Amino acid sequence: MLRLPSTITLAAALGLVLAWTLPSQAQAPGTPPSAPPVIVAMSTEGSDNVALNVIGSGVARQSVTLYPAVAGEVAQVNFRTGQNVKAGHVLFRLTDRSQKLAADLAAARVDAAQALARRYEGTRGTGAVPESVVDEARATLRAAQIEREQALEAVADRVVRAPFDGVMGLANVEVGDRVTTDTALVTLDDRRALRLDFEVPEAYLSRVAARQPLSAINPAYPARTFEGEITEVDSRVDPVTRNVRVRATLPNSDDVLRSGMSFQVQLQLSGQTHVSVPELALQWGRDGSFVWAVRDGNSVQVMARPVRRIAGRVLIDSELKVGETVVIEGVQRLRANRPVRVIGNGS
Repeated sequence: MLRLPSTITLAAALGLVLAWTLPSQAQAPGTPPSAPPVIVAMSTEGSDNVALNVIGSGVARQSVTLYPAVAGEVAQVNFRTGQNVKAGHVLFRLTDRSQKLAADLAAARVDAAQALARRYEGTRGTGAVPESVVDEARATLRAAQIEREQALEAVADRVVRAPFDGVMGLANVEVGDRVTTDTALVTLDDRRALRLDFEVPEAYLSRVAARQPLSAINPAYPARTFEGEITEVDSRVDPVTRNVRVRATLPNSDDVLRSGMSFQVQLQLSGQTHVSVPELALQWGRDGSFVWAVRDGNSVQVMARPVRRIAGRVLIDSELKVGETVVIEGVQRLRANRPVRVIGNGS
């Protein structure tokens, strides 16, 4: 009984407050809604260009690790580390005395078989020597010639030559070492140009092509940029990484680059042209993304699919035109085809 008057008094006071405030905020019936203030910006043209930075590995234009064709003992090492050699230069010799003796013996057999065959050939048609004997002598000569070729091949197998012009690496063996066909003797690199291998994401495959220029930076020369161009693009996309292998060529006329070096590859990929708007202009609704455009003083909702964000702006696919005005602040009170009041112009 004592709390009832205070409750009634509070309700009465609240009613007085509402009665005082609500009429002052209400709008007269039939009066059009006031134009909400907005800040706008201009849509511009932008290109979907991509600056791609990936890591690549350099390999000499021609690079090989040399192995002996046969097992044996190293008799000679005929080069210095870092030496430039020509194709055919003798790099290693293995001991070959037995093989040379076998070649001399085979040559002697050829001489004897050749003399006998000529003697028999001289009697052809006289009947002094049967034709079968003449044929046998000719076959013996041919067999002796084959044995000589095999013996000479065995001698040649004990010589390791440079397969192409290049620069010699460190020798892995010395005179007197025993080697087998699995022994890596030395590396040879033709590094007048380097092959640069790297990978590009599948999404950019359509933008990569042969003869496309690129630049590369190596940690050994951080202040220097090496220019090259793409030469080959792989025919497959890796199903695990979803990347495609790309090969480029870097000229190395001053011979500062080495096989096995790592590079930071910088590749400029050109893209299509799109309409560009500030990030604040892009809104999201139940039907997707859109922007508010101001046309003839009214707000118009224009659907816009974002393509890529670049430095505070968004490239969009939309019917919006370059040079149109879009709202970047004050979007909360906008309604379609309603007047707006522009109070500022942003970037």
